[in-house]
Amino acid sequence: MDRWASGIDTAWLQLEQPTNRMVVHGVLFCDGPVDVATVRERVAQRWVARYPGFRQRPTWPAGGLGPVRWVDDEPDLAAHIDTVDLASPGDDAALAEHVGTLMSRPLPTDRPWWAIHVLTGYRGAEGAGEDGSAVLVSIHHGLADGVALNHLFHALADDPPGTDEGTPVAYAAPPKRRRGVRDVRLVRRELPQRLSRLGRTVARWPSPEGREELAATSSAIGHSTALIVRPPAEAETALQGELGTAKSARWTRAVDLDAVKAVGKEHGASVNDVLCAAIAGALRAYLGGDSPRLRAVMPTNLRRLDRPVSHWLGNEFGLVLPTIPTDERDPGRRVERMHRVMSSIKRTNQALATFIGIATAGHGRAAWTQGLVRRYAEAASLIITNVPGPVRELEIAGTRVRDLLFWVPCSGQLALGVSILSYAGRVRLGIAADDAVLGGAEGVDRFLGALDEELSALLG
Repeated sequence: MDRWASGIDTAWLQLEQPTNRMVVHGVLFCDGPVDVATVRERVAQRWVARYPGFRQRPTWPAGGLGPVRWVDDEPDLAAHIDTVDLASPGDDAALAEHVGTLMSRPLPTDRPWWAIHVLTGYRGAEGAGEDGSAVLVSIHHGLADGVALNHLFHALADDPPGTDEGTPVAYAAPPKRRRGVRDVRLVRRELPQRLSRLGRTVARWPSPEGREELAATSSAIGHSTALIVRPPAEAETALQGELGTAKSARWTRAVDLDAVKAVGKEHGASVNDVLCAAIAGALRAYLGGDSPRLRAVMPTNLRRLDRPVSHWLGNEFGLVLPTIPTDERDPGRRVERMHRVMSSIKRTNQALATFIGIATAGHGRAAWTQGLVRRYAEAASLIITNVPGPVRELEIAGTRVRDLLFWVPCSGQLALGVSILSYAGRVRLGIAADDAVLGGAEGVDRFLGALDEELSALLG
């Protein structure tokens, strides 16, 4: 049945442009061949039958004003799910080239906006292993965000881990049918909770600790409000430039999640703090010399992970704009500074405020949404996103999924995106980069090398 898109989903559809495609790409590295017929059967039963977005495509309103209309368009699974022979020698370089090519292309607009490629002939990082495969999933951001994508990965698997094994309900449980406008429902759920939390902070003001917390919260809210209302111009570095259409995909080596947690515990920081500090260190090395302090656009989940996802999937996240300590020489102090910045942001409602702004813009013209997001993007040098992935290894048609990662699409004029995804006790970072700005494959490889070195130094 045809339906109106939410304001937030319309906004991410409106942000599509030739120099930055709004498509989320994820890859499952498999130890052996994966039967494409089984994939098609599972997608038909577990995706297309359950989630309307997989059997609909967006159409634009007359005059370009107002939300998108999703119209029914039954997918041809033979076209949506195909096999591709990976170029010899079937190594990471061949896989990265294939993903980069897809990043440069739009999804076909005359059918639902998703696709799956079963890549045959993948033989590991060096191309010297046994014949394996990789399943590459491409979904437009207007259809699903990172949490929804992880839910879909679980739905595709043979016998995915359940909530009793630590998997979030949002990943493991069947979707829940929901009615009403999702944007409004999210705000009605979040706003009272946040006001109540602020009220509890105010009520503690008679105690010294309460007054300290209230002062810190007031300062953080004031700074956040000023940042959203009037985002500052970012320092000029080699990360700014004229975007092209050619993109590159890379990924780091896998690192042990417990090792990341141990570094975080040493500095009183989170996993996200540690990995963002590593990204800051890599940028410092990549840019050379005394780097200025930079800022990142960071998507922040607003979806309840302890509740089933909606059958609409969609997007439930806002944006925050933290500074990242690229001006700090010491790795440990970078972690501590990153922690202080993120702790301050958590005292605010920055993510909810940007969600409301972008969702509201989505009910207007595309130029309004593009202008709003461009203002945020111009205050930053890159986008960093962190999504918790499956806690246990998955299998598809009896084949072990050895690893998993994804790449975040960049928005506005951003040329670099770094995606953090944990999987079965390990974590990898995916890199999406604009070739024209970062200097082609050589420049992207230089940043990847700096990031791998920073992770090694930080984690020992």
